[in-house]
Amino acid sequence: MSYQYTRPLAILIDELSKLPGIGPKTAQRLALYILNISREEAGILAQSIINAKEQIRRCQICHNLTDQDTCEICRDKTRQKDIICVVETA
Repeated sequence: MSYQYTRPLAILIDELSKLPGIGPKTAQRLALYILNISREEAGILAQSIINAKEQIRRCQICHNLTDQDTCEICRDKTRQKDIICVVETA
């Protein structure tokens, strides 16, 4: 017997389950956690997601994630520029 959630909760669970590594049970736990925190804490969480989407971009040099034109690694004056590290994702 599967439990039917109210539509807003079902949508929240569905959206959370789209995150990498988050299955339906974990999405359910996260959604219920979010419902149990204060409105202020939920707002901070939501705003941090929006801020990250608006402020984070790719470094112009290495394409690492940064909130400036170039990342901290590329701005580091002591960095050995003749050595590179290639990774698939940040």
